[in-house]
Amino acid sequence: MKKVIAIVFATGLFFMIPGYFASQPDAGTLVIVEPELISYETFTLDTLTVYNPTEDQCDADPFITASNKKINLDKLHRGSIRWMAISRNMLNRWGGQLQYGDTVELHAGDDAIDGVWIIQDTMNKRYKNRGDLLFHSRLKSFGLWTNVTLTKRKVYTIAEEGIS
Repeated sequence: MKKVIAIVFATGLFFMIPGYFASQPDAGTLVIVEPELISYETFTLDTLTVYNPTEDQCDADPFITASNKKINLDKLHRGSIRWMAISRNMLNRWGGQLQYGDTVELHAGDDAIDGVWIIQDTMNKRYKNRGDLLFHSRLKSFGLWTNVTLTKRKVYTIAEEGIS
């Protein structure tokens, strides 16, 4: 009787285990990952300050950035928007190496602002090598940091023909 139970159990396992693995997501799918080359570009801001979306600090429409993004005050107040402005000389359209929408890692030595920011705005043309962090006026209305580092991560996919 024990042999019969063991044979039935072993037979059940024989048929159930392959069926289990075949039912898993991506079962039998071979995923080919193309090799990537990652480079880091580093930029230094002489000065970093804070700005608020108000007419006296921006223009007549302070809730629209230079990249044409609309600022949602609720998200800004919750801190889920981390946008910044940089001086024109750093932007691609004026001969720089950064552009709107670029994600950069900011290093100022201050845990409150260090981390990931997205470039969405431009500072007044009188400024050079500067940055401005967008904050809700109820959270932060002033701040000054010097020699701040921005790091932009670039990923290049290596195809058979070369780098793309």
